[in-house]
Amino acid sequence: MLLRAVLHLRRFFATDAVPAPSKLRNLPYRLRHVAVPVGRAAISEYLHSTRCLASSHADSIAAHSPLSLLSFLAALPRVPSSFPTAELPALLRRHLNFHPLNELPFFLESIGAPATATAPCSDLMFLADHPSLLGAVTALAHFGFPWSHLGLLFPAVLLGVPPNLISTRLAALETRLHRLPRAAIIAACLTFPSLLEGDISDCDPLVKDLVSTFRELGPDFRSSNDIEAFSGVCRRMRIFYDAGAEIGSIGGLVRGSQGVFLQLGETRIAERLQFFKELGMEAKELGRFLLSNARVFDIDFSDVVISVPEYLRRVGLAEDEIDAAVEKHPYVVGKNNLENLPRVLRAMGLDHRFLEKILVGGESLRYLSPYFVLEDDSYNAHVEKAFLDGMAKVKADRKAHYVDTKLDFLKNIGYGENEITAKLTLVLHSSKDLLLERFNCLLERGVEYKMLCRILNICPKALNQRKDTINEKLNYLTEELGYSLEYLDCFPAFLCFDLENRVKPRYAMLRWLQEHGLLTKRLAPATVLANSEKRFIATLYLAHPAAPKLWLECFSSRVHMECYLKNIYHQHPDNK
Repeated sequence: MLLRAVLHLRRFFATDAVPAPSKLRNLPYRLRHVAVPVGRAAISEYLHSTRCLASSHADSIAAHSPLSLLSFLAALPRVPSSFPTAELPALLRRHLNFHPLNELPFFLESIGAPATATAPCSDLMFLADHPSLLGAVTALAHFGFPWSHLGLLFPAVLLGVPPNLISTRLAALETRLHRLPRAAIIAACLTFPSLLEGDISDCDPLVKDLVSTFRELGPDFRSSNDIEAFSGVCRRMRIFYDAGAEIGSIGGLVRGSQGVFLQLGETRIAERLQFFKELGMEAKELGRFLLSNARVFDIDFSDVVISVPEYLRRVGLAEDEIDAAVEKHPYVVGKNNLENLPRVLRAMGLDHRFLEKILVGGESLRYLSPYFVLEDDSYNAHVEKAFLDGMAKVKADRKAHYVDTKLDFLKNIGYGENEITAKLTLVLHSSKDLLLERFNCLLERGVEYKMLCRILNICPKALNQRKDTINEKLNYLTEELGYSLEYLDCFPAFLCFDLENRVKPRYAMLRWLQEHGLLTKRLAPATVLANSEKRFIATLYLAHPAAPKLWLECFSSRVHMECYLKNIYHQHPDNK
C-alpha cells in the first residue's frame, strides 16, 4: 500500500524502533559510564591503525554504531570489580589484538542500513574482503553524501557499481543539474538510486522531472544546501511515482501546488492518493488530478461525517441505483467518516458512479468539503437510535475499548452506524489490525469487495480465524473441490466449517464412493457440509447400505456414533 511505501521511504530519515541495547553486566558499575566513549575510541583506533581504514571512515563507523558497540562491550570477559578505570583502554586494545572485530555489523549500522540487511558473502568479517565497498563509500563520501544515509544505497550501489562509475555518474549528474547545489543531487540519488545504477542521458525523464520540480519551487529553495529539504521533495515525488504517476509528469504540475512538496506531510499525500485510487481513478491520472486540485489535500476527511444514503442523494447519484444498493447492502446505512467513503461506495458497487461526479475537478470537489456536508446534515433518526441502543447493550457486556476498535474496523471497510454493525461487534473477536489483515487476505485472493462485505454480514465468524486457516480453506475450495471463489457468494458458511474435522473427512468419504462407482452425482459443498452428521449419514446410506459403517470406522472425525448408524438402519423403510 501507499502508506507502507511512505514508511519505507522515511525509514532512514526518522527514529525507528530498534532492538533493546545489550546490558553491560560483565563490567563493574563504575566502569559502565566510561565504557562507551572508551570503546568508541578503541574501535576507531583499531579500524584506522590495524585495519588501515581512513581515519574519517573509522571515526564515522565508530560514532554511528551504538548498538554494535554495546554488543561488543557486552561480549567482553567479565571484568573484576577492582579493575582500575585507567586500564580500560589497554584492556580493549589487548582484546582486539587477539579477537579480530567483525566489521560488517558496525559498518551496516553506521550507514543506516536496516537491521535485516546482509551483504553477499556476509560471512566475511572484514570490509576489505568486499572489493568495491570501501571504494564506493569513499567516492560517495568525497562528493558529500552523509555517512549515516548511505544505507539507502546498500547493496545495489555500494556493492553493485564500481567506484569509478559512481564518480563518473555523479559528475554527469552535476553537469546536467549544473544550476542546483550538490545537496539536491545527493538527495535525488538517495531517493532514486537508479540515477547511480545506470547511465543517464539528457532526455532522461527523471532528471527532467527533478529539474522542473526544483525550478518551480523558487530560487530561495534552489539556493539552499539543505539535504533534508531536498530529500523531502524527492520523497514526495517518489510517492506519486509509486502510486502510478508517469516519471516525467510531476514537474509540470508543481506550479500552484508548491505547498504539497514543501510543507504537506507525506502521510497525507499517500492517504489522498489511496483515497482516489480506491474510488477507481486510474493510477496514471492520480498525480495529475490531485496536483491540479491541490486544495483537496487541505481537507481532513477524518473530521467530516456523512450519512448514507442521504449524502449520496445530495451528490446527485441516481435514486433508483441508491435504493437498489441500500436494499441489497443495508449494512452501509448510517453515519460514517468521509475518509471511509471509497469503501462505502465499493461495498455498494457505486464507486465509479461517484468518481464520474468529481472527475472533472473544480466545483465538483465541493462534494468532499465539510461545508457541503454541513449544508444539510440530515440523517435517519431511527437508524441512529437502533445503533446507539445496540452499542449500549454490547458495551454493557464487553469492554468499551475493544468494542470501539471493532467498530472502527467495520466503519473502515464501509459499514455504517446501524443495528447490523452493532450486532457484528459482538460476534467479531480480534483486534482491528488482525481483522483488517484477514479481510485484506480475502481481497488479495480475489474475493470481490462487495461480496466480501456481504459474507461478513452473513458469517462474521469467518474473520475470527487465522490468515493461514483462511488461505487453507480457499485453497481447498478452489484446488481440491474445483469451485471458483464466486461460490462463496451463495455459500459463505464454507469459511466457517472446520477443515480438518468436517470438510476433508466428508469429501474423503464421497471421493471413495465415487472411485468405487457408488456415487455418480456431484454434491455441492452446501449439501455436503451444511447438513448435520445424522443427515449426512442418511445420504451415505442412500448411496450404499454399508457406507455409514465405513464412514464411522474410517473417515468420521467423531467417535461414539453407533447410535446414528442404529437409527439409520431402523428408520430406513427397507429394514422394516
